[in-house]
Amino acid sequence: MTTFKLAAAMSALLVLTGVGTADATQSATIVGLGSDTTETLFDSFAADYHRDPVVTYWATGSPTVTLKAGCAPIARPNGSSPGIRALATRQTAANGSPCIDFARSVAPRSPGAPADSVFYPIANDGLDWAANKVTNAPPTLTLRQVADILECDVTTWDQVGGTSHDTIQPYLPETGPGLANLLHIIAGIDHIGPCVGVSQQDDGTTPQVKDNPNALAFYSIGKYIGQAVYGIADVHGSLRLGNMDGAPPTVFNPGTGRVEVNYGQVPGVQGIPASFRIPEWLVVRKGADGTVPVSLRKFVSWVCGSPFARWDIQNHGFLVSPDCGVAS
Repeated sequence: MTTFKLAAAMSALLVLTGVGTADATQSATIVGLGSDTTETLFDSFAADYHRDPVVTYWATGSPTVTLKAGCAPIARPNGSSPGIRALATRQTAANGSPCIDFARSVAPRSPGAPADSVFYPIANDGLDWAANKVTNAPPTLTLRQVADILECDVTTWDQVGGTSHDTIQPYLPETGPGLANLLHIIAGIDHIGPCVGVSQQDDGTTPQVKDNPNALAFYSIGKYIGQAVYGIADVHGSLRLGNMDGAPPTVFNPGTGRVEVNYGQVPGVQGIPASFRIPEWLVVRKGADGTVPVSLRKFVSWVCGSPFARWDIQNHGFLVSPDCGVAS
């Protein structure tokens, strides 16, 4: 079986066996939730990490989740900001352990993060815009055009290089502080305009986006590769990633034999703009003694040092980060 097919098979097995269900949490000592972007990657981490049981909840599913034995159900956090809010307001289980140990986040630290939180980069990724195969969007957009669309300063395709006078329908997964801060960092966006709708992140099959020639969605490039190339929990539908400032979002790297997020690692191929190259984060909180709990430090160390974790990262479409585990 090829590496790509094995990765897809492992992902399917994780879904079929119910990783992240309430039954699994009864023995869980490390529980995480939050962004959908790295949820399948963390499923693979959980399967490969054997020091402590790990359970990670997907962003979508049942309306509520019971995280550990003795913890009251909570509304399922769908996204980076909801995940970090859940981490900030976490309960304590009967045995004294926290009900949530970490959050997955595509966004860096924002003003809403807990003061005692620690952000660990665990993989490199990129953010890109996406449109359906049949679309009124042009093949490339500039950083300024992306900002103008999300601030609603331009509203029709002919204003950004297209030929149609139809109205652009941009969608974001949420409008929380984490995403707003990320968009400000990568594209200089000062506010998200009223023309922007909400649709599930990294999903081309939602009613708002599916087969809509005027839809403009935003996608993790790594997650897109994981779905479209490796077949892992694939819901990209007919969405295609667009070029950013003329640069293709993905590139085949002959050195690794993989389709990768395009950081300019292949000579002669322009990489995506530096500001759209982003880390994926694992967010934890310090304990009462002012340090990150030992179990979480060991987990982060394994994620950043194990060849199995490196394999997981690459086979889910992401890039291994030289800064993995460097706390901020």
